[in-house]
Amino acid sequence: MTNGSGPIKQKLISILLTFILNFILLSCTENPVYLLPQEKTGEGVKAADQFNVLIRPIYTTDFQSEDRKKYLFDFSSYFTAIEVHFHNGTSEEVQWSPDQTVLKDAENIEYRALNEEDAFHYYKSGDSDGNTLTLLEKPYERQKEDIENINRFLIQSASIPPGGDVTGLILFKKVPLNNCDNVLLTVGGIHVNQAEKSVKFPLKCPKE
Repeated sequence: MTNGSGPIKQKLISILLTFILNFILLSCTENPVYLLPQEKTGEGVKAADQFNVLIRPIYTTDFQSEDRKKYLFDFSSYFTAIEVHFHNGTSEEVQWSPDQTVLKDAENIEYRALNEEDAFHYYKSGDSDGNTLTLLEKPYERQKEDIENINRFLIQSASIPPGGDVTGLILFKKVPLNNCDNVLLTVGGIHVNQAEKSVKFPLKCPKE
């Protein structure tokens, strides 16, 4: 009679080792950057012709945070993530594209808003070119779930009708902790009444 405990024991050991390695890797990962508007009024800026742009940097590393409950995935551990909300109070349709949205850190290094393909690659490989050895990958089903959440919440180019609203996340490569004292977010690519507009938001790391 074959003893079935062997394969079960091996599977349990494999699961335990995966958990331990994940814990070690997460412990060695640089802490996520959490940004705040430099001014109390900095979260809401009204562009020309009553087109409103609201931004809010999110923090999802705390499992109990409202952002984690809302977005279902720890965006902060992989990206610098900013929630943006557009409201079109004009009488014309407004076009917006994330291509001209840029985050500039304290050393004037620019981080372009990531498109879907770039966000997936950065989630999987960070800044590597794909030739770096990955010590441990998440299980396929976990990766699939993470990518679905990135795809679900990443904001895309939009045509916003009069009275319309659009909300989503703008994702950037992670800003280093030592370069986050003076960060400038420029939300560009806003086409209002045939004119291109941009709105700037000064951000900073919270004081400990």
